[in-house]
Amino acid sequence: MINAVRSLYRWAIDRERALTNPASGIRLPANDSRERDRVAAPGEFVCLLEALVTEDALAWALAAYGTARSQEIRTLEWPQVDLEEGLILLAVDEEARKSEAALRTTPLVGPLRKRLHAEWLRRGRPRSGKVCPRRNRSRSGLLSLGQLSKRVAREWEALDLVPIGLQDSRHTAATWLDHAGIAPKVASVFMGHKAPRRDQFPDAAPITLGRYTHVLPGELERARDQLDEFLSTREDEEKDRSFKVGQGECGRSRPGPRGRLRSRGPRW
Repeated sequence: MINAVRSLYRWAIDRERALTNPASGIRLPANDSRERDRVAAPGEFVCLLEALVTEDALAWALAAYGTARSQEIRTLEWPQVDLEEGLILLAVDEEARKSEAALRTTPLVGPLRKRLHAEWLRRGRPRSGKVCPRRNRSRSGLLSLGQLSKRVAREWEALDLVPIGLQDSRHTAATWLDHAGIAPKVASVFMGHKAPRRDQFPDAAPITLGRYTHVLPGELERARDQLDEFLSTREDEEKDRSFKVGQGECGRSRPGPRGRLRSRGPRW
């Protein structure tokens, strides 16, 4: 509710219909103090996606490989995807924009580019429309990710795979960026944050990084290449592992095995 009020006043201020945002100073209490620890290794994530039909897997691919938030996934349209240049424009819809920093152009890493291209061809090379369209009637006219998530979770559990949510998939993206050695400022641009998160980069000074540093031309593309290399290397290392419960490093009965990715990211 508070975020909706903030967005409403930002919209009004931008159009000179209000002078101040009375909700800007409100701080919500932390209602989820548990640390998110559902971070998928690159090889495990491939396993999870391959267990789904293409159109279902795409939402999770956008979250982990493209850092897209749920509302950004629901509102993404094909004109905002440039497969030739390998770019995707996120949060064009104001309703999907958590902050001004959320509006961003993100380079497509290899796995996401391939999946988007395959879906584009499967759908008949569309020039318009939603990338992830609704499946059933909905008041919003958008895809119901809640219903989709429940169904996909049941499918994974039936295969003895550990489900992962879209929010945790974005958290996984932040962890991959960190493990790939990408600079905090560049990672924050990828994730659509105003400045690097203090809980992710405790040694970083948010004011300095946010106000006095900038992402130089070519750095996002360089970061994409670093992330691609990291994903490719880890997927090769993990291709012969089993990711079923109790058999692989993602299983619930084997917490914290050697070689597992440790979450260093923020709590999204």
